[in-house]
Amino acid sequence: MKDRLCRIKNEDGPMSLKTKYQNLLRRLETNTLEWAGLDIGSGSVKTIRGSWNDHRFTATGACLVELEDRDPQDTRKQDDLTQAIRLCLQKTGLKTQCAICAHSGPEVVTRHFRFPPLPDEALAQATQLEAQQMSPFDPDQSIISYQAVPASETAAESGREGFLVVAMREAIEQKIDWVRAAGGKVLLMDVEGLAALNCLLTCLPQTRNKTVGLIHIGNRFTTVSILGENGIPFIRDLTYAGKNIRAAIRQQTGLSDPEIRKALFHTDGLVPDSDALRTALKNAATRNISDINETLRYYLTQNPSGQLKQLYITGGWAMSRSFVELLAGALPIQVEVFNPFQTLPIEAPPAQESLMKQSGPALVVAAGLAMRTIR
Repeated sequence: MKDRLCRIKNEDGPMSLKTKYQNLLRRLETNTLEWAGLDIGSGSVKTIRGSWNDHRFTATGACLVELEDRDPQDTRKQDDLTQAIRLCLQKTGLKTQCAICAHSGPEVVTRHFRFPPLPDEALAQATQLEAQQMSPFDPDQSIISYQAVPASETAAESGREGFLVVAMREAIEQKIDWVRAAGGKVLLMDVEGLAALNCLLTCLPQTRNKTVGLIHIGNRFTTVSILGENGIPFIRDLTYAGKNIRAAIRQQTGLSDPEIRKALFHTDGLVPDSDALRTALKNAATRNISDINETLRYYLTQNPSGQLKQLYITGGWAMSRSFVELLAGALPIQVEVFNPFQTLPIEAPPAQESLMKQSGPALVVAAGLAMRTIR
């Protein structure tokens, strides 16, 4: 999936000669650039830098900056974010402050499409019309991209299929502005669920040509990503995630956020004498687990031939052993925490290498973005 880019762009019909020339200049420019995968979350900003050599990706830099949980109206929130992005780009040692970013949540949707046999020149128009039918966004305020998946010989005559992405233009431009304010430049916008799958397939090539699932549990969203044997990704962003779980525990126990973090992310699991906290965690995670189970059932109903036998857990909450154990006991599929830096070669300063090995599950999206190629 290294070359399966989800480049979010506007499909306004045939490109003019001027546009083609500008695209050529951009491709020539990127040959002299280097970039990092930049994951801008609501709770932290993460960066991974690396390079491809002989079809093998080597991680050469990493940075993770936690963001203070401020009120959205707090004017310091934007300053915190700008400083975190700037620090992440600088810490990884980039000569050019360029990044590949991604988006998730209700401002972006990813959907499967299937059409009758169509020539390539008609496919763009067909996906444009399909996006307008399935998207909840105003077409004039949307950005559309699509990726056709090569059909098998038996399916070639049945039509064209693939997936398309529709995103709110304002949300994408806001993220680009954040990076620009930090002195950086966005070369490409991706989808977080696709970036996570890209990282998984790169690090675990044995999962290719199988139905593979990944659950990324972050601060604001829980993303369920499944890639079927047909190469069509299924992406769903669930709005109940780490922030909600933490708030529910706080309400039940009266503990502060630092106390909850210390207990849940303790190296050996929950601290001693924590039965009350364990019960609070179970109660707080009930909706998250229910949403995940419902999403998995929906996927299997729509794809009855998909044999999903293993789920990989990533994101910041994958680093809570107590939460992962709770999740594993409540899901009908085998669960395993995925740390890409257990298999990837690393050539980075000691502190950054340590960060990758210790916080690898939280850096999966950033790593998947760093692994993208620009064509």
